[in-house]
Amino acid sequence: MPMTMPRKLVWVILSSLFAAVPAVAQNEIPDVTPMLDMSLEQLMNIEVTSVLKTATRLSDTPGAIFVLTNEDIRHTGATTIPEALRMVPGMHVARIDANKWAVTVRGFNGQFANKLLVLVDGRSVYSPLQSGIWWDQQDVMMEDIDRIEVIRGPGASLWGANAVNGVINITTKSAKNTQGGLLSAHVGDERGGIGLRYGAKTGEDAYLRVYGNTQMHSGEREVEDGEKAGDLGRLNKAGFRFEKALNQNDNITFSGEVFEGDSGGAKQSFPTLASNMVPVLAPPYAQSVSTAHAFNGYNLLGRWEHKISDLSSTTTQVYWDNHERDLKKFGAVNRVSTFDVDFQHNLQLSDRQNVVWGLGYRRNMDDTSNSNILSYMDAKRSDDLYSFFVQDDITLQPKRWKLTLGTRLEHNPDTGYEVQPNARLMWTPNEHNTFWSSISRAVRTPSWTDRDVSLSLYTIPPFGGGPASPFNPAVLVGLKGSADFKSEKLNAYELGWRGVIQPKLNADVALFYYDYHDAEAVIPNALDMSTIGSGYLLQMTHFGNATKARTYGGEVSIDCQVTDDWKLRASYSHFESDVGFTANAPAGTTDPFSISYPRHQAQVWSQHKLTPTVSLDLNLRYVDGVNVNSPVSDYTALDARLAWAPNRNFELSLVGRNLLDGGHPEFGSNYFFTATEMPRELFVTARYHF
Repeated sequence: MPMTMPRKLVWVILSSLFAAVPAVAQNEIPDVTPMLDMSLEQLMNIEVTSVLKTATRLSDTPGAIFVLTNEDIRHTGATTIPEALRMVPGMHVARIDANKWAVTVRGFNGQFANKLLVLVDGRSVYSPLQSGIWWDQQDVMMEDIDRIEVIRGPGASLWGANAVNGVINITTKSAKNTQGGLLSAHVGDERGGIGLRYGAKTGEDAYLRVYGNTQMHSGEREVEDGEKAGDLGRLNKAGFRFEKALNQNDNITFSGEVFEGDSGGAKQSFPTLASNMVPVLAPPYAQSVSTAHAFNGYNLLGRWEHKISDLSSTTTQVYWDNHERDLKKFGAVNRVSTFDVDFQHNLQLSDRQNVVWGLGYRRNMDDTSNSNILSYMDAKRSDDLYSFFVQDDITLQPKRWKLTLGTRLEHNPDTGYEVQPNARLMWTPNEHNTFWSSISRAVRTPSWTDRDVSLSLYTIPPFGGGPASPFNPAVLVGLKGSADFKSEKLNAYELGWRGVIQPKLNADVALFYYDYHDAEAVIPNALDMSTIGSGYLLQMTHFGNATKARTYGGEVSIDCQVTDDWKLRASYSHFESDVGFTANAPAGTTDPFSISYPRHQAQVWSQHKLTPTVSLDLNLRYVDGVNVNSPVSDYTALDARLAWAPNRNFELSLVGRNLLDGGHPEFGSNYFFTATEMPRELFVTARYHF
């Protein structure tokens, strides 16, 4: 097939840039991309903690886990966390508009993907109000991220409820390793931002880091009918991290941050549910409103690590998290606070047995200001959650067989006790191959929205569209929570292989079969005619546990060190689903998430150090279509990053997004926001250490 003009233009520009790059002698400039100098064997020895909750070599981990290092993130050119997550095999990352995202693994995606748990330095950012992540208010200075560990598969036996399809564990660098100053910035037509960090030694074995950064999305590009997209966004954040070694056995960490921002949305409508419309009961039966959200918040965290002996250590962590979100469209404000205490004890019983156990307590508090569009039955609510977990890591045969058994017991006020066990078996026949299998049970507990919400969706005008009357009524359609809503449950079965095919070629394969029951559905109520005297009828729907689903598929990824200066990563994932409803589900029952995940995803990621000072990163990815309220077609996208680093302290890069076409949507709209196309985009990033 002949190359289209946009593709030709991309390659002409890149070729011209390559030709303009001067050659520099190797001994003039120190290496600025150390990850490319690491062998694949060294990369497999990176320690991860998310699967077993204790430091374990990646090659010895019995689970589907992928690690994005700080260098990986830098090579993506990402200015937000979801952008970096695009590189994870099997993860579906879709941009809804300029600053809102749908992110999950292995099915059931949405703006509030409720089966994915996300942690930042051990602090959960999963919302108990909506069940999901507000990605537009999650921001970490990308230069401060040490690594992102992504578990594809249940992590509930260790991390608790809502770690159903996966866990994202974001770990930032220590204050000790971020000494001195750093200034970073990025600017382009669609985005801009600046960050400043400074670290200093404040005493004997004591270190402090302070930072501040801001992110902006313009929303000025034109969309349909010549209107501007309007999906502007802004986020300002400042924080600190302090660490001190009290003695050789005790270390303490304190961190905290404050943030504020706002998040706009496009105004285009789609059938029935317009994101910038709220229902009224008089002509024209819909009112245009602002789709902007304003938000602010803060969090504080303290951690004490205590070494009892060479075989025993404990970690005690406490955090307080508070955020407020003004939903201008609904005239409602949500305030959510979380107090969490977690204790963990790592104990090596013998050369062949390691035990990890822990206790947890969490209080979630909600204070909402209701409106006639959006309200909660309990405007002020407090929930106490208790948990206990234990995991036993048993070496059955040294360097050959390992068995991991664990379970987590939790209690919440809505569904009582929830048990989430897990068993993992790992076989290492030789030093080049590792096979593993896993059987797990996980639950997604009800959110306050699932049980308490009352939301007016839209009004169906009376026949003829004139004034409503008892003889020609309008119909107000709404959604309510259900006090009978139970936990969604998953039984998961996984198999995997991780191996070194050749010294410079690694492969990772993971297969899964998931069986969901009591999954969420939207169920219609009987038509309520009690309000007909006021000229309208009520057609309410409610959340219920009427969906059953089976999903299966797998992911394969390959790392190839082509040369000392060139690394290739390729991945492919396949997803299938069989979704239905229980026998007693009423006619008209719908499942809001089952069709929101692509069957096929593939990508090739090239990291190439062209000279000692210039590197080129290319990512070509294909994503199959999804159907979320309206069909979203498949697409192929090329992202590129050309970076120049004359020394270790300075780097300048040109980043291109979506270089193969002028724009395409990645996800569908919802009642909160209208999706916009992802445009072709160029921006410049710079970082300077001082």
